[in-house]
Amino acid sequence: MIWRVAITIALLSSVCPSTLASAGVESAQRISATASQFIAKRHPWQNENTRITVGELDPRTRLAKCSQRLQAFLPPGASIRRRTTVGVRCEGVKAWKVYLPVTIAAFTKVMVSKHPIAAGQRVTEADITWTERDVSSLSYGYQKGLGGQGMLSRRSIPQGAVITANMLEAPAMIKKGQELKLISRSTAINVSMKGRALQDAAKGARIRVENISSGKQLEGIVISGSTVRIE
Repeated sequence: MIWRVAITIALLSSVCPSTLASAGVESAQRISATASQFIAKRHPWQNENTRITVGELDPRTRLAKCSQRLQAFLPPGASIRRRTTVGVRCEGVKAWKVYLPVTIAAFTKVMVSKHPIAAGQRVTEADITWTERDVSSLSYGYQKGLGGQGMLSRRSIPQGAVITANMLEAPAMIKKGQELKLISRSTAINVSMKGRALQDAAKGARIRVENISSGKQLEGIVISGSTVRIE
């Protein structure tokens, strides 16, 4: 009997004390994975190559092992951004919750100016190069293309700048003074009339026009290089 007790004591003493202590403690890796998976499914850069980094818990944090599936959540009023605080909670017998900082990097190719571009200059593929950048850090976003005819620069653009939407505008499709076809839909009937542009405008832009017959000024949307839909 004494011999058996001695063996039992020897076996217990051979087990690492930290293993015994951590048996009822929630895994930091499980908490981190819960936060990472939550962000991965919901962040706004789903079409880009992303890297999600979850901040480490304080090593002194010892939370009771959760008997249920961990749940991740955002604090009230929060939204997912490049840097986001994510909560992870346990609703088991020993309930708890903890907050972790999560950072997202999202990589895709964006347009960057090859050389300085003057204000009012037509910008084409010859003026830009495609470079991979972390777009989650671009507070002003980025322009995704130039269209078939290129675009015009609204202001001067320095060499190496990421091209953003507020730097460019579509070239005018209709010129001031140009005669146009004005179309208007009244119930199920389409009505067309002759008009004249009172300003330059790009496709899809609002434009002021004049009805040539009545002289009445109207406003519409540019549909093509010769047609405006009256609204």
